[in-house]
Amino acid sequence: MFCPNNECPDYLDTGLRAEYREDIAICPYCETPLVSFLPEDPAPEPGELPTKPRVADDEPLEPVIEATDPTEVTIIKSILDGAAIPFITRGESQFSAFRGAFVSGSIFNPRGRGVIFAVPSRMADEARRLLEELESAVDDDSELR
Repeated sequence: MFCPNNECPDYLDTGLRAEYREDIAICPYCETPLVSFLPEDPAPEPGELPTKPRVADDEPLEPVIEATDPTEVTIIKSILDGAAIPFITRGESQFSAFRGAFVSGSIFNPRGRGVIFAVPSRMADEARRLLEELESAVDDDSELR
């Protein structure tokens, strides 16, 4: 059973339609009656960001970049979201001043690991290309200083 409501808070938050057991008849998020078929996703409006493609549970993920600067982490997330590339992060929950994050220009733990971004293998090349453009732009900016 699936929620057909395109305005469902769960669908808007995740971009995916949750699947419910047969004995559940109403969406717990928006109280819309569930349907037995998977509804098609709505076409994006002109100028709207594309929706992220579905990722299968068994689809392999590939690490594409590691970031130690909290600002860089935010920028990478924005770039991948803007390109509709799904990603997961590893180490973000432990990312703090005591694990290697920058705080006031210093590092408390230089051996701390950064945040690793992994994307579906079929999208890894595209993600690397976009992130290489970011790195070259950062390098160009630092040369101007």
